Amino acid sequence: MEEIASEATLQEAFEWLCQRRKDYSSNNDVWNLRRNWTQIRPQLRLALLIDAYRFGALDRFRTPNDQIELWLAQDALVLKALAIVLTRRLAPRLSQKCYHLAGRGGAKAAVRAVVENLADNEFVFRTDVKGYYASIDHDVLMSIAQEYITDERVLELLRGYTQRLVYDDAWYYDIERGISLGCPLSPLMGALYLNKLDKKMAASGLFYARFMDDWVILAPTRWKLRDAIRQVNQILDELKVEKHPDKTFIGRTGRGFDFLGYRFSPEGLEIARGTWMKHQERIAQLYEQGAGQACIGQYVLNWQRWAAAAVALSA
Repeated sequence: MEEIASEATLQEAFEWLCQRRKDYSSNNDVWNLRRNWTQIRPQLRLALLIDAYRFGALDRFRTPNDQIELWLAQDALVLKALAIVLTRRLAPRLSQKCYHLAGRGGAKAAVRAVVENLADNEFVFRTDVKGYYASIDHDVLMSIAQEYITDERVLELLRGYTQRLVYDDAWYYDIERGISLGCPLSPLMGALYLNKLDKKMAASGLFYARFMDDWVILAPTRWKLRDAIRQVNQILDELKVEKHPDKTFIGRTGRGFDFLGYRFSPEGLEIARGTWMKHQERIAQLYEQGAGQACIGQYVLNWQRWAAAAVALSA
């Protein structure tokens, strides 16, 4: 906890928060935190060190495609401080095949690894977890965290992060399952939750790549793939999560399969059909929201740059 509550870590988290919420409404509590940070910081440090800090209720907002839980500004800062230190401590102990963690190369590295290993493997198992963040079991997550973290003050903060209180349309709800979408700590917790799967697949000797809850396994023979699927199902049962039925593909690599927005097939790497459809839907949505031509043009340009990366990845 001393590292989390240090001047350096809290200041780094504060600067991250200022940048993250620089365009927030003037009514957001981030502006009060910024104005009074010099006075708040020593009080916050003390509360963390003596295990007196507790998270407040989150506000839930709905967007056309999702719902967002917004932490209080000071709570978001503490969660970022947690993420900074725990990432430093835990990331080296997590699988190198978990590509969404910083320093692992991201989605492009995962896609490139799949491309490089396709020729040696005839069979594929690609899937993800149904409603991953929302389905994470709090008791299971805390049990896993306790294998890596011994400071009870840190564990108490993690309990508050999972077992949070959400304000939604004049009602308060105790969240008994799932972790917060958009929270700076959640990507690390998402990686940690499936670490047992990463270890099991590493021991199998098969090709394996994971990005958050999206993963692909390549195998040279059908029976090796079947054994891997059996192990995956067993681990998911233990973690109390399940595969997404609409995003699971088991078969020959020659039939083609989708992963991280790309389509892998004997013809090469290309943009997946679902990715194209989402792109068109997003453009239509921007028009409906009254976005200007400059905004829409910038979105299209950014998307085209991402899509063009497929050519480089398959080269």
